[in-house]
Amino acid sequence: MNKNTDGCIGIRILSPLTGTAVPLEEVPDPVFSKKIIGDGVAILPQDGNLVSPIDAEVVSIAETLHAYGLRSENGIEVMIHFGLETVALKGECFQCCVKVGDKVKAGELLAKADLKALEGKQVNTITPVLICGGMEGRSMNAFTGPVKAGTDAVITVLDHCPPDGTAEAETAALQNPDGAPAANASSLTDNRGQENRKDPKIPDKF
Repeated sequence: MNKNTDGCIGIRILSPLTGTAVPLEEVPDPVFSKKIIGDGVAILPQDGNLVSPIDAEVVSIAETLHAYGLRSENGIEVMIHFGLETVALKGECFQCCVKVGDKVKAGELLAKADLKALEGKQVNTITPVLICGGMEGRSMNAFTGPVKAGTDAVITVLDHCPPDGTAEAETAALQNPDGAPAANASSLTDNRGQENRKDPKIPDKF
């Protein structure tokens, strides 16, 4: 979902879940909080309907149906990991609605999770949303606060920014659909000028 803002191209990554977006540092798992796999945000979900945050191809689905990897046409790689330690459930509580190779639109249903059943098993349902690749020469911003699945942006990736227009463009890109500024917007990563740096990629298994 591209948005032209004063010469920049803003790629909006929508929330895959309805709930509350929080900083990735609040995830009680160092793999995510230390951004070993990628940078991003996390969602405290209100329901279990997991949708695609971007127009993309489904490139990976965990055998246990708790994690989904997506790649957009412009090379952005996104991983959504529903809950913590959910791999141990071996697919229980999850229903997958797509297959690898499917082309999906932002807001399209990827999976359903039984949130009540997960909570009954004392599973922490905080869900990291990570950018795992495609960040060469790009910067990343995010915001926290209440979000609606498939509607509110939680991350904006910016590239092709004129040097004197970057700040204004980042501010403009981080807006809700009604034009109001996004809550608690923050700059996460700036990779411009680091084209030779290797991005982390979506793990084959996680």
